[in-house]
This record gives sequence, structure tokens and C-alpha cells, in this order.
Amino acid sequence: MPRITVRRALDASGLLRRIKIEIDGHVVARLKRGAVQSVDVAPGQHVVRAHLDWQSSAPVEVHLGETKTIALEAAIAERSMTFTATFLRPESGLDLQVV
Repeated sequence: MPRITVRRALDASGLLRRIKIEIDGHVVARLKRGAVQSVDVAPGQHVVRAHLDWQSSAPVEVHLGETKTIALEAAIAERSMTFTATFLRPESGLDLQVV
């Protein structure tokens, strides 16, 4: 079965807060700093996003075959503390990327 593994980086911000990981619109994990979570998913196309309070990451689209595993890393970006990321573009405050 395909699997998506998400790791939260050892970011310096939000030490006591958890990043929510959403796959296809459903929250599947809440990660504290340095935590890792794996989720079994159906084969096919999936959209993954990270959320923290009102900020989020850009959506990451992944396509998984029958037995494929993909790893992503979520992090609070340094730019998340800027005026733009906080108020004008909160969807750019977190990083989520395939590793």
C-alpha cells in the first residue's frame, strides 16, 4: 500500500505548537518539532498541505503507485514572521517539500 511520510523539521519557531498535516482535505497528523508520521493512502493523486494557526504551505501534489512511499518535510519558514506572510499571504508561511 502506498504511504506518505511527513517529518517536521527542527525549526526554531513554534516550539510548543504543532503543524497539522492535511491530505486531500483531511487532517491526518499533528507534528511537534522533529516528529515523523506515516500515513497509508490509496494509490493515485493526492494533495498534501501543512497548517499552523492561520498560516499554511502551498499545496504539494503527489502521485503514488501501488507500493510507492514518498517523504515530505514541513517547516516553519523564516519568512513566516514577516508582515507579508502573516497578513498578506498566510498561505506562504510554511514550507512543505518532497525530500
